[in-house]
Amino acid sequence: MTKINKPARAKVPLKWSMVRLLVLCWLLPLALISYVVFYVAVGKINSQTEHAIVTSTDNAVRICEMRMDAAVEASRNASYFTTIRESYDRYREDGNAMTLQKEVSLFLERMYAYDDNFQYTSLVFTDDPDVQFFTAYRGSTSNAVYQAGQRFADRVMPKVLELSAGLDTDVAVTAIEDGVYLIRNLMTPSYHPYAVLTMELNTDVVFGSLDGAWGYEAGAVYVDNIFLTGDNSDIFKDRPGIGPELFADNNRSSRLVKKNGEYYACVVRKPDKHYIGYLIALDRQAVIDEAYALKYVSLILFLFMLPLIIIVFNFFSRKVTRPMGSLINAAHMLEEGHFGYQIERNANSQEFEYLEEAFNHMSARLQDQIDRIYTEELALKDARIMALQAQINPHFLNNALEVINWEARIHENFEVSRMIENLSIMLEATMDRRHRRFVTLAEEMSYVEAYLFIIAQRLGERLKVEKDVDERLLAMKVPRLIIQPIIENAVEHGINGQTQGRIAVHIFREENRLVIEVRNTGRMSRQDEEKIRILLADNAEAGETGSTSLGIRNVNRRIKIIYGEAYGLTIRNEESGETVSRIVVQVQEAGSENGVRGGQKSQQ
Repeated sequence: MTKINKPARAKVPLKWSMVRLLVLCWLLPLALISYVVFYVAVGKINSQTEHAIVTSTDNAVRICEMRMDAAVEASRNASYFTTIRESYDRYREDGNAMTLQKEVSLFLERMYAYDDNFQYTSLVFTDDPDVQFFTAYRGSTSNAVYQAGQRFADRVMPKVLELSAGLDTDVAVTAIEDGVYLIRNLMTPSYHPYAVLTMELNTDVVFGSLDGAWGYEAGAVYVDNIFLTGDNSDIFKDRPGIGPELFADNNRSSRLVKKNGEYYACVVRKPDKHYIGYLIALDRQAVIDEAYALKYVSLILFLFMLPLIIIVFNFFSRKVTRPMGSLINAAHMLEEGHFGYQIERNANSQEFEYLEEAFNHMSARLQDQIDRIYTEELALKDARIMALQAQINPHFLNNALEVINWEARIHENFEVSRMIENLSIMLEATMDRRHRRFVTLAEEMSYVEAYLFIIAQRLGERLKVEKDVDERLLAMKVPRLIIQPIIENAVEHGINGQTQGRIAVHIFREENRLVIEVRNTGRMSRQDEEKIRILLADNAEAGETGSTSLGIRNVNRRIKIIYGEAYGLTIRNEESGETVSRIVVQVQEAGSENGVRGGQKSQQ
């Protein structure tokens, strides 16, 4: 019976498992309980707050009503007492205006000058409205009284007379200019109006009790949809939907209304055939402060839960997660080839201290074994490389000397000096008296330049050279003398025997690989392709081959020994009719003195 293996589930790090456990078993239940407690408590606080607002508003409105009733009752005294009517009747008989002025003014002063519900009181007779009888509340300056009298005569009385025409025996409360006025007609026994009494209410006294409402910010009073007065009245004017529309219900009890995020207390009274609406804008912060206070307390309690979670998490992190992370990181370092890697001693428990010591001991022993095996292998490779370099054919040097000798005999010019300089470069590269295995790409290209200069003197216009080298790569380290043999092969097999030829050198980087391409005109024959395949094979051995073929084989062998089988030399035909030689080596910065193969260091 075949056993089917189920795919392994992704493992969750221990740290996050611990976090999940703390959140699900500690933080989430406590948060849920806190929320329920907060929700119930806030509901009770909101109910108590609303009750306090409604109760305080009812009390404030009752005081306003008492003040208003007192003002209306005081206005009736002008009719109940016959002083004004009798004085007016005598005036009509004897025409003594001085006596009328004295008696009426004295009556108004006695009745209203000491009543703090009124600021100013004015009386005019309907058959002579231009004559005004006026008194002011005691405490007003003579200048203020004079200005008030002028205001009554010029701006208030015209509107009062217009309103009183349809008033009959009713009492009107209205707003004119910036004042609130109580208006009533004085009637004859046959109920014909003979005078109009106008009283400017002292709104700070009559409606002043509104500011005693809980959370009071501003107050307004409406009579029959007419806005009478308001403390900070701009608050009501600038807020849409705030006004008489809130008084749709004839509810003698106050109620709390929330409109556009703001809170209001409103109440409606309908004495007789008029109605009075009281509107109080509440301080939103004062209304919600109680709930917010509980919210902050709950938040503080919740925050006090966090330290315990942090302490548990920190303990687990120091005692388990951090030492385990060090072991995991060290294992990754070994996987990447960093043998001998040592863990810093940061364990604070006996168990992890033992694991760290065991890992460091194992890593040190592994590094020792690798070093011994690698040193023996490297010594063998160095011996093989030195043997390969010793096989370089000096035939090219003879040809170079013949060209120099010919130039010296025929032309007798400074080209000889240049030939000698480039020959010196080639001799230095060949002999390698400093025994360097690696040089910078810039120095390697100097060998190529020297060789091409000498060849150009021999071939003249038959040879065209193109170079495309990324200058950022010139500081990279490459094995010595790997490009010149390929250029020599391109000249010998691609240029010699042709009337015109081209060699193009292109050096670029592909990720962590340095690529050197040499293109030359001419295609390889099948015999040449087979010969190249044999030369570049892993088991190719030196035989009876020319110097150029030996150079190709040496370059490929050296690269593979240094970097491994993933690197080396390839030569192929292209459809364009050219032969392309491609060298691939590992990118190596200029600061490095060693070659690298498979993540291990290669000593010189």
